Amino acid sequence: MRFGLIRLLVEEFGVRAVGFEAPFDPLHRIDDLVAAGEGNIRHLVAEIDIYHPIKSETMVELFEWLQSFNMSRPPEDRVHVYGFDMTIIEAATNEIGPYLEQVGADVDASLHEDLDTTTSGYGSDDERQALLECARRVHATLEPMFDANESAWVDAISRRAYEHVRHRLHLVDRQIKAHERDYEGRMALRDETMAENVEWIHRRSMSPVIIWGANSHLNRGRHVLAGAGWDVDVQSMGEWLADAYGESYCPVGFELGGGRVSALDGETGDVVDYSIPDPPSASIPDVFRQVGEPLFYVSIDGLYDAPSTRKWLRKRPGRHNIWGGHPDGDSPVHYVPSDLSEFDWVFFVRETSPLVYLDRGQR
Repeated sequence: MRFGLIRLLVEEFGVRAVGFEAPFDPLHRIDDLVAAGEGNIRHLVAEIDIYHPIKSETMVELFEWLQSFNMSRPPEDRVHVYGFDMTIIEAATNEIGPYLEQVGADVDASLHEDLDTTTSGYGSDDERQALLECARRVHATLEPMFDANESAWVDAISRRAYEHVRHRLHLVDRQIKAHERDYEGRMALRDETMAENVEWIHRRSMSPVIIWGANSHLNRGRHVLAGAGWDVDVQSMGEWLADAYGESYCPVGFELGGGRVSALDGETGDVVDYSIPDPPSASIPDVFRQVGEPLFYVSIDGLYDAPSTRKWLRKRPGRHNIWGGHPDGDSPVHYVPSDLSEFDWVFFVRETSPLVYLDRGQR
C-alpha cells in the first residue's frame, strides 16, 4: 500500500524526495544508485548494515522502481531517497575523511586518526569512551572549518556533496549527546533529530517530501512504548513536524485486522513470525475489519463528522502499536488508547503477511 502511494505521488504529483525510517549513511549509498538510474540495488541492500525491514523484497522492488523512473529523466527531476533516522557515530563519520582529501583540507594527521577511531566502532566501555572523545574532537575541529571554507569546498566538488558531509557532522553531534542520556532521553532526542532530518531533506527538495516510518513516530502527539523495560513517553517526530509545518504536515496511519508480522526476537537475535491475535472488542481494528472491504482508507475528519463514529472515537478505543522487536522474544503486538486525531488519514488492510527478507530467502 505504501509502495502504491509513493508511486502515485511520484508519478502524478511530482514528489521527488522520499525519506525512510533508516540511518542516513546506508540510504545515502542506496540513493547513489537510485538517482543514477543504474546499478545493482539488490546486491547493495543485501550487503549493507541496515534495519531488517529495508532488507526485504518489497523495499528492493520500490528502490528498483524509483531507479527505473529516474533513468530517462534529467538530473534535476530525479527522485532521491534519504534516511531520516539517527545514525551511529561509526556510520555518520563515513566519507568525511575522503571528502576532506578531495577538497584539499589542511588538517593534522591526528584528525585522520580520530576519524579512523570513530569509524571502527567499539566493543567495550573503554573503547566507547575513546570513540566519544575522538568524535568530540572531530566535531569541534571540523565544524568551524566547514563554516569558514564553505564557498571553496562547494566549488571544489558540489553544493550537494558539501551539505551531505556537513550534515554528517550534525549527526555525529546528536549521537554524542545521545550517549550522555538515559534510555528515554535518547528516545526523546531520536524523535527530535528525525524531525530535524526531515526538515533538512525538505529544504533541499523542490517538491513535497514523503516520509515512511512507524505510526508511533509519524503520529502527532506522543511516541509511547510501555513494557519490557522499554518505557517511553516522549514528543513524537510527528509532533515536532506538526509544530514546524502546521497543516502542511499530513500524517497517514496504517492499521490492520489480522494476519502475521515479522519482528526481532531480542533474546535470540532472530527475525520471527508472530500471529496477530484478534483485536479487543470495539477497538479500532475490530470495528474496521467489520467493513466489507479488504483494503480501504478513511479521512479522520470524515469519521468525526458522523455522530456515531465521533462518540465511539472519543472513548479512545485503541489501535495497534506493533513493535519492530521485543527484548524478551514475546509478541510485538500491543495496543495504545487512540481517538485517531493523531492522523489525518488511516489506511486499513484486513490481513497482512510478513516481509520476505533478502538474507534469509524466507519470511
